[in-house]
Amino acid sequence: MDIYKNVLTAILILLFSSVNNFVQGQETEFKPEEKTETLYFKSESLFKCSIKLPDNYDPQKTYKLVIGLPVAFDDFYSIWDGFKVDFIYATPQAQYSTLMDNKMVSDWAFWTSYDSSTIDKAADLTADYMADLVSELKAHYSIDDIYLMGFSQGAIFTYIAGLQRPQLYKGIICLSGPGINEPLINPFAGKYAPDWLEEKYLEPAKKLRVFIAHGTKDQTPKYELGVKSKEILTRYGYDVTFHSFDGGHTVDPESLKRLLKWINNDK
Repeated sequence: MDIYKNVLTAILILLFSSVNNFVQGQETEFKPEEKTETLYFKSESLFKCSIKLPDNYDPQKTYKLVIGLPVAFDDFYSIWDGFKVDFIYATPQAQYSTLMDNKMVSDWAFWTSYDSSTIDKAADLTADYMADLVSELKAHYSIDDIYLMGFSQGAIFTYIAGLQRPQLYKGIICLSGPGINEPLINPFAGKYAPDWLEEKYLEPAKKLRVFIAHGTKDQTPKYELGVKSKEILTRYGYDVTFHSFDGGHTVDPESLKRLLKWINNDK
């Protein structure tokens, strides 16, 4: 009996080995060569916009609208907490989201794609995106003056969207923003936009009111770039209010107090 068992065991081992070799051979022989590419295309979608209404909001009244372009969506929504505001405040979701330091942050031009052509295409779409949002908000609320506001990367696209569509806005608000006519640095993909805001947009938009706040200790971008933006816009005839503060790359409470008065046309 032991002989039969040994023979049977040997046959099973041989059979299993043959089948296994055959399957592996099949996988090796017929496995197609992998070749993948990535394509980004334009299509409509739905995006979230959080809206804070003034205390004692009256739908029969007309209100100013401030649209805030955040870097981190939840953070920018709360910057007016503790302030008494009489305008509608909207913070739209940026089109692209990414995980950074275990936190989801918003991205206005898909910087994390690392691809300059994709980044350029995404940046071009931001002005259209904001125009769609303005149209939607005006359909839901009684609105007159509209201000576009952004911090850091949001300030970049406040300049882009505001100056490309000046007819939509009363003014733009840039907190810790870039230098106009200076190359724009993408922290993910290096220098990607030496002409991120074409000079042809400056002259037609000079009726916009502009508020700029920048910390003297800011390194991203440096304080001097905020000053340069103010000087260039002033040279083109813009009404520019510039506020500097002793601090770094942050939303400064004192700047918000001054901004609140500025929005209410009380400089």
